[in-house]
Amino acid sequence: MARRTDGGWPDGPRSLPVRRRRRSRRALPAVALGAMAVGVAGCLVLLPAVSDACQAVPEADDVSATRASAAISRGSDVLIVGDSYTTGRGSYDGAHGWAQDLATERGWDATIDGVPGTGYVNTGATNSTRWNYLSRIEQTASLDPDLVIVQGSQNDWLVSADTLERRVERTLRTVQRQWPDAVVVAIGPSAPRPRAETTTGISSAVAAGARAVGVPFIDALAGQWFTRANSASYAAPDGQHLNDAGYLYLAGRIDDALEELATPPDGEQCL
Repeated sequence: MARRTDGGWPDGPRSLPVRRRRRSRRALPAVALGAMAVGVAGCLVLLPAVSDACQAVPEADDVSATRASAAISRGSDVLIVGDSYTTGRGSYDGAHGWAQDLATERGWDATIDGVPGTGYVNTGATNSTRWNYLSRIEQTASLDPDLVIVQGSQNDWLVSADTLERRVERTLRTVQRQWPDAVVVAIGPSAPRPRAETTTGISSAVAAGARAVGVPFIDALAGQWFTRANSASYAAPDGQHLNDAGYLYLAGRIDDALEELATPPDGEQCL
């Protein structure tokens, strides 16, 4: 199968160092989260209900928010699996991306497993299936994370939507089965424009796979995190990745989305 890569690392770094950097918070729209959620407009919302009327929020939502709050708290064990964005390609040293910024800011005990060029299906430059997301997750079964974040993957651009959706569903189900007590979150493609415009199909497929297993999906494209106005400031010279400011900004947006996930909904809402 033809592959798009951005220069895979054959040894797949697993625990990259993190460093603390100050950032400004950017609030996302306040939207309640249900137990089964998808990302719309860059935030987390309830799936459609049978009625369009205002309804009392189920008790399960409060339980989900409580679990999420504990999972993202300082000192939590966190596993982040992703591609070159998780590695930090395009940053000042090519090794400090959004994941390192967020882990430092949150005070997490994080295992950051980023391998450039890889995805749910794509194996990067390694040409070995042991480097796709599913295989790498299975290889980390000995961990005991409170939170698992799966990022990407815009590298799956040559994969059919159906194939990608099935692989996303299989991968996230494996995470749920492997760590039944962990909170699981999927993050879609988050490239600057104009690269972002080529990832809409990928984002939709990942969202559908996440929805099938009830995993919250953070949708950077629908949320228009990267626009024509700000992309030039946040993009690395290659136009495919982010620079330091871009990764810092992305970490802030993801942080805010996680906070929404951990916020109990008010007692009533309109769907």
